[in-house]
Parts: sequence; C-alpha cells; structure tokens
Amino acid sequence: MKKNIIKGRIISTRYKSTSYYGNPKYFVSFENVETGEYFRGETANNAACAYGINNSEFRKPCNITYHITRTGNVIVDFISK
Repeated sequence: MKKNIIKGRIISTRYKSTSYYGNPKYFVSFENVETGEYFRGETANNAACAYGINNSEFRKPCNITYHITRTGNVIVDFISK
C-alpha cells in the first residue's frame, strides 16, 4: 500500500457512519491544489482526522495523506495543516 501525500484542500464532507468504537467516518471530496486533480473517497476506519475534517482550516491548502485500495477506493489517512 503506497501512501500519497499531496498539497490539497477539502471541498466537501458528508457523514457516513460510526465505528464500533464510536469514531466517526466521513465521505470526503478534495483536490490537489498543484495539479487541479479531484478525488472522492472516505476517511480511514477509526482515523483521528475524521474528528477535524469539518474544520474550516482544511478548506485552505493543507497536507493530505491518502492511499488507493486494490479496488480503487480512495482512503484519507491523515490531514495536517
């Protein structure tokens, strides 16, 4: 599993579910600000980034770490300012 790190910004989020442990999971749309490439995926299971994904600070360019599964799903692992 190759992790990709891009300079991106969150465009939209939508609640998906809550895990067995009570952690939220979101659908997320984001774009690479350097290339204009657009991604749609979801946050990882029990990922801490899901708690802050609705913050307005991520609507500005930030570092987004994600990976693509064998079936082509985009999973956001980490977001940092």
